Amino acid sequence: MIYKDLILNKKNWNRILTSVKKGKLSHALLFHGPPGSGKEGHAVELAAYLNCNDPLNEGACGNCSSCKKIRTFQHEDVHLIIPLPRGKNWNSDDPIDKLFRSKKILNEYLSLVNEKGENPYALLRMSNANTILINSVRNIKQEASLSSINNKWKIFLIFHAEKLCVPSPEAAHALLKILEEPPEKTIFIMVSSHPEAILDTIHSRCQKKFFPAISSSVIEEKLVQSGMDNIQAGIIAHISGGDMSLQSELVENSADILEKMYQFLNASFSSDPKNWEKCIDIVSRLKMSSPAKLEQLFKCIGLFIRDLLYYASTMNDADIVFKNQVGKISKIVDKHPDADWQQCLNQVELTQEYIKRNGYVPLVITNLIMDLQQSINGEFHEPFNLHEWSN
Repeated sequence: MIYKDLILNKKNWNRILTSVKKGKLSHALLFHGPPGSGKEGHAVELAAYLNCNDPLNEGACGNCSSCKKIRTFQHEDVHLIIPLPRGKNWNSDDPIDKLFRSKKILNEYLSLVNEKGENPYALLRMSNANTILINSVRNIKQEASLSSINNKWKIFLIFHAEKLCVPSPEAAHALLKILEEPPEKTIFIMVSSHPEAILDTIHSRCQKKFFPAISSSVIEEKLVQSGMDNIQAGIIAHISGGDMSLQSELVENSADILEKMYQFLNASFSSDPKNWEKCIDIVSRLKMSSPAKLEQLFKCIGLFIRDLLYYASTMNDADIVFKNQVGKISKIVDKHPDADWQQCLNQVELTQEYIKRNGYVPLVITNLIMDLQQSINGEFHEPFNLHEWSN
């Protein structure tokens, strides 16, 4: 195998291997599922297996010259297609190689593919790249028409395949023509977290494989095996929501996210405006600098409130995520017996939606804290509704 850290979806993988061995593998595959579920890693593994010089029963050997080239994305018959930024003075008739004359673009691309060669869950996202260029699809057509080396499979890995249709379906229509009459021993492996954005005509020509999110227990087990303590591993596993790419990010920044979460929760029990201002500042900065971290923060807050709801309902800490805070959770629940924790959870989720819709952060966060405090104190109230302000 190419990746030692890939969590193999045995059901999908065994079916794919059986199709290959029986000579019934479709010329067009669509691997779809939520982010971080290992779709891209499985696509790379299949490419390696098809062209492996010494394949094993369970997959590619990982050591032959072909496998080594695929690991570094330098195999002459395996081509990677991802969304790319439009360069200066760029037009749709330019060869795709022209784009990489920019050292900045080339260096970023090489850095991303090198990381992907080591980590199946690494994100392959170029800066300012929102579409799969028509130039890339024309390059596919050109490469597909050439003979492969040593009669190997010619393989096209198309990651973020939904971007074929952004901002227009021009690239998708161009690819469709190739899919309708594929050259012999040519396979297209499309990967997408948003398959609904792909043209139905492309869907109809693909054999589809769904990759579900990785279970929290599996992620937690891997983190513990890597040396992380059980409590932190459990928190990260639950925040990641089955997304192994997000899990990797959380390992790096979980301490900072948790610190911000505790500041937010403290403000929800405080009447000091300085604590409220800190929350407004935290959200404002994250909204501008890192929307992904802002989403992680709200996930953390939601999980903590979910723990409060669970403990208040069961008086049991068996399924608490924040096990290092059981004492505090117990005290909060005892002190606020009339709290509506479900309403608190709803308010956090609603606030996250408002922020995504560019709601005014000081107003939205101030109202969230006020709503939380009323719900914690068991006061009946009409929750803040952004729609009322927009009429």
